[in-house]
Amino acid sequence: MTLLLILLIKSKLLRVKMSLLGSVLGLIMLTGFLLSTGLLTLVAGGAVAYAANQNKP
Repeated sequence: MTLLLILLIKSKLLRVKMSLLGSVLGLIMLTGFLLSTGLLTLVAGGAVAYAANQNKP
């Protein structure tokens, strides 16, 4: 009986750990995505500004 209870608790803990890991991974991926898009936007903006400055006499 106690063995079953221990197994149940362990599986619950494992499930909690897995969901925590999943949310952390999701957060990291989201942060990485936001950073990369922000970087791309900065690079594009910089290129546009550079081109605009180059065209000035």
